Amino acid sequence: MNETLQAIFDRRSIRDFQQEPLSGEQIQLLARAALASPSGMNLQPWHFSFVTRKSLIGKISDAAFETFRRKGQQDIIDRMSARHEQLFYGAPLVVFITMNKDNRSEIDAGIAAENLAIAAQSLGLGSCIIGLAAAAFQGDSADELKKRLEFPRCHEMVISVAIGHPAVHPDPHDMHPEKISFIG
Repeated sequence: MNETLQAIFDRRSIRDFQQEPLSGEQIQLLARAALASPSGMNLQPWHFSFVTRKSLIGKISDAAFETFRRKGQQDIIDRMSARHEQLFYGAPLVVFITMNKDNRSEIDAGIAAENLAIAAQSLGLGSCIIGLAAAAFQGDSADELKKRLEFPRCHEMVISVAIGHPAVHPDPHDMHPEKISFIG
């Protein structure tokens, strides 16, 4: 089997990471993979913030949980807390994908997130795509966080990808071939 398909089949959502930092080379390869993502009409309406500062990742996690508390979404807090104390599962790198408000495309952001996840797998790393991180940019500290992550002025947060060395190795999820129709 070719390496790309193997990376796709082996990839899992990792919800606990070792504290070992990524190398500069790994981060640069992930950045190239992000920029290689296709987008509608090649508009490339995104910006990627690669964050390795542990204290900043923690602050973003705290801000997201505060938004959930303020909105009365205790069920989300309980579900996340049962998995890990932080929204990003202790990952040493989190990539935040923002989109231009005028050309916002969740599909393009999702494609870029998947490029990052598959690239991470191919480098022997793990990843978890996390949409709940957007809540961090809806609270009182939103403007400060946007500035610290260098979001372009007309951008808003769409999705994030936590990346690092896996501390767990989950089983593959069940596949459901009945969800595919082959039409000849």
